[in-house]
Amino acid sequence: MRIRQKTLLLISTLLVSLIAVLYGSLSAILGGSFAELEEKDTERNVQRVKEALYEEIEQLSVSVYDYAAWDDTYDYVIGENPEYPEVNLIEESFAGLKINAIALLDNNAKVIFGTGFNRESEEKTELPPGLKNQFTKGNPLVTHANDESEVTGILMLKDKAILVASQPILTSEGTGPGRGTFLLGRFLDGDRIEALSTRTKLELKFYPLGAAAPLDETLTTITERLTASDDGIEIRPVDGDTIHGYGLIRDLNGQPALLLKVIIPRDIHQQGQKSLFYLVVSLSGVGIIFGVVILIVLEKFILKRVTNLSAEVETIGSQNNLALRVKESGKDEISALASSINIMLEQIEVGAKQLAVEQEKAERLLLNILPEPIAEQLKHSQDAIAEHFDEVTILFADIVGFTPLSAKLGPIELVNLLNRVFSTFDHYAERLGLEKIKTIGDAYMVAAGLPLPRRDHAEAIAEMALAMQQAVTELQNELNEDVKIRIGINTGVVVAGVIGTRKFIYDLWGDSVNVASRMESSGEPGSIQVTASTYELLRKKYVLKHRGQVKVKGKGEMDTYWLLGRKRQTKARVRVKAGLAATRR
Repeated sequence: MRIRQKTLLLISTLLVSLIAVLYGSLSAILGGSFAELEEKDTERNVQRVKEALYEEIEQLSVSVYDYAAWDDTYDYVIGENPEYPEVNLIEESFAGLKINAIALLDNNAKVIFGTGFNRESEEKTELPPGLKNQFTKGNPLVTHANDESEVTGILMLKDKAILVASQPILTSEGTGPGRGTFLLGRFLDGDRIEALSTRTKLELKFYPLGAAAPLDETLTTITERLTASDDGIEIRPVDGDTIHGYGLIRDLNGQPALLLKVIIPRDIHQQGQKSLFYLVVSLSGVGIIFGVVILIVLEKFILKRVTNLSAEVETIGSQNNLALRVKESGKDEISALASSINIMLEQIEVGAKQLAVEQEKAERLLLNILPEPIAEQLKHSQDAIAEHFDEVTILFADIVGFTPLSAKLGPIELVNLLNRVFSTFDHYAERLGLEKIKTIGDAYMVAAGLPLPRRDHAEAIAEMALAMQQAVTELQNELNEDVKIRIGINTGVVVAGVIGTRKFIYDLWGDSVNVASRMESSGEPGSIQVTASTYELLRKKYVLKHRGQVKVKGKGEMDTYWLLGRKRQTKARVRVKAGLAATRR
């Protein structure tokens, strides 16, 4: 290891160690402080919600007093003011007070007037059955020992909580004797919880306690801990963004009635993490600056010439640019070394250029013969290559009428024309990502789905066939000769690979290849004949016509179809611009 690297490693190790120690200690100190602060803030928020709930109950009690200490109510209880309910206990009053139940009882806990109220429909209903069960003589809710008596709290009606307040019915001066009880109830429903949430600016949830509404294991554990801790507050961080605070709400009888959950953003925790992060970043920045200054001093006064030469050599190696040279300065051993390096680089550059030219020639030749993946395999192994493909589409094509045409042309003209046609086909195959297999005379073979499988292999071959058909039609019009192309297509399993060690070629084997060849030979000039397996892959996007049963050598009778073109509403995933003009220069 070089001195410069050792120095850098040493400084880096010391810096990282220092930052790690500082981070650990500061994280413990600041983290504990922020955690304690967050816990106190959560406790305050839970207590604030409980106080807001009790204030709502107190407000309900104020409304009770307005009715209970009133001569009209006092007279109505003993039957002296019969029109009292129609005048005072009407739907508008219930809606304004946001109550769900009202009851007037005599001193024997007998209901003189009682009704429920649906705040959504603003209609009177029956008193909640669970509330009526409380109307028994001796029950503190409806039995008041003196004129100053007041009962407020929460009752659980099955799985529904109701806030209740009751006071003795007195005169407008607040004197007795009391003639019964006036009671108001307000359900702790979604509207009231939302109002509490808006008032406290906190997200709240209330869970009823009891067999009618079983809690999950976590909430049950929290409830047991709160009950045992004499109504303390339970705090549970959820993740880095949220913390939950839990509190217990008891009913009129002092029994656990509701579990309150307050959902609070962890702003304090996040601020602590942010402060710690900024502190670590600041320390890291100072440490980096300190390390850089030390390196600069060492570089300038100790290692400058050696490290510069080393850096230049490394730069040339990393950039792989042999045209670069190292700087030569001075007349000592280091400058002599730099001169020797430059001579070596010059010699390597000349050799590399010659090698690159030859390698490029070899690469182009190999890729013209074989697919790129196969060529890569041959570079690493001389063994025979054979791959199995479950679904490949093969196209055989033969130019019908080319033999009579060849008799009219000279050898050079014939080769140029054939090269022009096949170059056009090669252009289509390249654009569509197909693999040209071989040409034999005026026959052309191409496949899709190998050496790399693809889902649209049948569509790609269909586009190739239609483009080839269009190109030969243009050739026929140009030469004014009866030249047509006969194409056969099949889809199935093939084996593809390279065998031999000299003059090798990428080829296909299998029954699917033979069937594709038979589709071409049994087809008609100017037509594209496909098998049933190919038809199933093309029928949704292309126009095909059933030809019927065709006798195929070695296969017997086979259903075949004519490929006529694309459906109008179909946009092919692969398509080329057909025509010989695409390859003209």
